[in-house]
Amino acid sequence: LTSAFAIGVAARIAAQVASFVLILVASHALDLAQFGSYAIASALMVIATTLVYTGIYHLLLRTDDLDRDRDTFFLMQLAIGGAGALLMAGLGLAMGGFAAGGTDMALLALAPNPALSALSAWLEAQLVRERRIRTTALAVLMSELAALATSVAMFHAGYKIEALIAGRYAAMALVLLVYLAVLRRLPRPRFRRDSARRGLQQAWPLWGSSGLGMLSNYGADLVLGAFLSPAAVGAYRAGSRVANTAADVVLQPLGTISWARFARLEATANRAEIRGAWKENLALCVAILAPAMLSVSLLAPGIVSVLLDPAWGAAAGVVAILALSRSVDALVFLLEPTLTCLGRGRLQFLVRLGDAALLVVLLLSLGRFSAEAAAWAILLKAVLTGVAAMWVMCAALQVRPADLAEILAPGLGLALVCLLVIITLGAMPLARGPAAELFLTAGAVIVTWALAVAGLMRGRWLVLPTP
Repeated sequence: LTSAFAIGVAARIAAQVASFVLILVASHALDLAQFGSYAIASALMVIATTLVYTGIYHLLLRTDDLDRDRDTFFLMQLAIGGAGALLMAGLGLAMGGFAAGGTDMALLALAPNPALSALSAWLEAQLVRERRIRTTALAVLMSELAALATSVAMFHAGYKIEALIAGRYAAMALVLLVYLAVLRRLPRPRFRRDSARRGLQQAWPLWGSSGLGMLSNYGADLVLGAFLSPAAVGAYRAGSRVANTAADVVLQPLGTISWARFARLEATANRAEIRGAWKENLALCVAILAPAMLSVSLLAPGIVSVLLDPAWGAAAGVVAILALSRSVDALVFLLEPTLTCLGRGRLQFLVRLGDAALLVVLLLSLGRFSAEAAAWAILLKAVLTGVAAMWVMCAALQVRPADLAEILAPGLGLALVCLLVIITLGAMPLARGPAAELFLTAGAVIVTWALAVAGLMRGRWLVLPTP
């Protein structure tokens, strides 16, 4: 219970709950069009910020001479964040600026965030390198709580989109304060050409892969914003937020721990240990994500009708479809750390490039007609990419089909058990009202799953990961 993964998951669960509560509050303060305007600007901000948190960020974990490289790497991260900030500001001004309101105002107001994230990413990478993952997890939790408190207070004061924007800056300020207090280190104005050259050579596949991954996550928002209306974007993003909540609490901490562990094993060039770590982390991820996402998909109508404002009912179908899509992400999330630490960075970039190209084709041909159509396009793309990613990783790690079946068996078995629980309770009207029915079913699924996972861990079918 005190392992880095357990603390990371607990902190991420609490942070995701805070983010989800914010969506609940926002659903009563904003209509779908207003929320969609914020979602479009937020999508561009997240894409730009993610590029700061990848590539050079991971080189800070892997470099063999941190004192030599870290200051140069910070300047490179700042350049990436600054470019994202300029792009957002330029788009906001071109669309009308602050006076126009809506998406234009949100773009300009959120524009500085990617540049500010350069410092937080630089500090966080060094904390992860020192295996202080509990610290970073708890800092993220506190920042999300600060964002929630700030936004809720501003909603009560009568603000609209401005409340969500202020929350993002409150989160950034708090995480910077925590990281600086713990690490007590600031970047120096030093630039080494050899460090920059080496960094660019190794970072571009990760930048490309993460950029394409962000296109996969937020491409639907941008396509719907271009072809339809902010209200359609709002319905899609609201549904995506609900579906992503359960997935992110697993994928983010497990992804961070996997990067830390794989980068450490890379230094010993021990392929067998990387293969063993990959098997353990994949088995655990599938065992958590597959049953959770199947349950969210089946319970989606009740989740939306009970927890969100009735005016946001259009998000229910999106939740059901995207939850299934996120379950497939368990097959893909180890692609970058696995292939990068095996020296196959170009290959993982090609997989992500194919993923992005497929997404664009599916969104433009199928997903541009409605929020649910966009969700179906995402699901189809996720399945095809998941198969390709598993084939590539198994080939690189020399994992046999029999081994893969053994890895996936616990997760698929748990998903079947959760399905049977939901079907059984659905056939037994034990509660009156949608709220009571939802909470009773969700509680039964969680208890059943927790007991089953405890048994699998006791039998060593599942193992908690270590950094």
